[in-house]
Amino acid sequence: MRRFITIIAAMLALSSCIENDIPYPVVELDITNIEIEGAIAEPQIDRANRKVTVTLAENIDIRAVKITKFECSEGAKLSRPMVGSFDMRYPQYVTLSLYQDYEWVITAEQTIDRRFNVIGQIGATEWDVARNMAKVYRRADYGLDTVTVTQLRFGPKPEYDFPEASTLRDFSNAEHTQTAIVDSYGRREIWRLIVEPKEVQIDITRAVAGANVIWLKAVGIDGAQTGFRYREVGTEQWNEAEKGWFTSQGSTIEAALRHLKTQTAYEVLGYAITDNGEQLSNITTVTTTQTMALPNADLEQWSYSESVHYPYANAESAWWGTGNPASKIAGINLTTPHTENLAPGKSGTCAQLWSQKANVMGIGKFAAGNLFAGSFDRIVGTNGLVAFGRPFTLRPTALKGWMKYNCGKIDCYPNGTSSKIPGIGNPDRGSIYIALGDWDYNKYGGNPTSPVLVDTRNEATFFNSSNEGIIAYGEIIYNESCDWYEFEIPLEYRDFDRTPTHIIIVASGSSYGDYFVGSTESIMWIDDLELVYDYK
Repeated sequence: MRRFITIIAAMLALSSCIENDIPYPVVELDITNIEIEGAIAEPQIDRANRKVTVTLAENIDIRAVKITKFECSEGAKLSRPMVGSFDMRYPQYVTLSLYQDYEWVITAEQTIDRRFNVIGQIGATEWDVARNMAKVYRRADYGLDTVTVTQLRFGPKPEYDFPEASTLRDFSNAEHTQTAIVDSYGRREIWRLIVEPKEVQIDITRAVAGANVIWLKAVGIDGAQTGFRYREVGTEQWNEAEKGWFTSQGSTIEAALRHLKTQTAYEVLGYAITDNGEQLSNITTVTTTQTMALPNADLEQWSYSESVHYPYANAESAWWGTGNPASKIAGINLTTPHTENLAPGKSGTCAQLWSQKANVMGIGKFAAGNLFAGSFDRIVGTNGLVAFGRPFTLRPTALKGWMKYNCGKIDCYPNGTSSKIPGIGNPDRGSIYIALGDWDYNKYGGNPTSPVLVDTRNEATFFNSSNEGIIAYGEIIYNESCDWYEFEIPLEYRDFDRTPTHIIIVASGSSYGDYFVGSTESIMWIDDLELVYDYK
């Protein structure tokens, strides 16, 4: 018996030394589809960061959002049920498990149109939703005992029930406050509405310079006659900003001063004319910048190496990139120098962007003719990865150039393509777009020079106009053929508080090329690109 116990103990000791060295396969698990009641756009599924963002209509109760369908990679097990009602004020986390665990987060965005405005208001309303508070500033000489509230809205009715604006008039108490009781979705909220007296009549809140433009923003008195004046530093005469340069919303006015000298200091001020006379803001000094031309903008410099056409003379001068390093595997170049039938009055070369279907190792894949500011990154299998962007810190107003387009009918459309993309027989779509932004290459997968990596295997990396790194954007779409003409794409600035670090310019003969959709008959020719730094 003693010998038997000894044998068992030895066997147990031996088994404890045996290691399981059989590796588990690495299977990344994704959320593939999610359907939510009240969503006003397709959910944004970011596979790279394992995040889903949903945009809700303003009449949806964000505390009780209904997820009706949740789909993920085959075989994945969920850490919690994801169909039902959720409080989307807070991120919802779920872990997908098979051989490894992958944590995903689902967040909701909701914009509610809230309004609280009064006669004599100065500047925009300040909302503190977390504390149920809204504040406006009003001309001090108007008094606070008979305030006229012109707009009051906490959300759409009948989902939100709130008092009539006419019941809120006297803000002369010590805290300059009125209380509004708001019922929404069976819950009661108490809001503090504050009207604060203010002596300032007009105040410049933004003065940002480009090369030939200064963008201004000021808060003034609602209903007053307002404007801007400017002059070069060291001169006496003030110039009046033209009315055609203005936009206004309530008591906030914006203007783009134009036709200015580069690298020159200017003084600017705002004014407001009221019953009490003309009130002036403080003088603000701002200096315009230099300009910068695009390298090889006339597309005259090309090189040819190892069966690949490159839109630059040598690697040291490379600024533009193409997908040619990937398509060369199939023995074709998508983008090539072209010398025939140029734009009127032009000579030399232009760039020809010809969308084609390439057969690689027996696999046929469509590829769009393209030209972009950036570099070709690498090849993974039969896919090419490209890095968009070049360093750039200025603020142009537009991109112009010459373009010709032959629009083919879509003849490449892989199985499984989203029904939102036009199918076989529909006109292809060419595009040219420009973006200024402050993309962090650590987040977008690129490198310090070209920060945004686009990987055709991962839709989450595809660049689009809603990219959060964008500061200014402009685009033109072509869905029919056209002869040579001079185009101009204006840049719309979305944020003047951020400074661009990079520029992205992309021209494509088939803008659905990331999805391998397009026409083998689509060809775009472009020439003489130029950044514009002034408004007409």
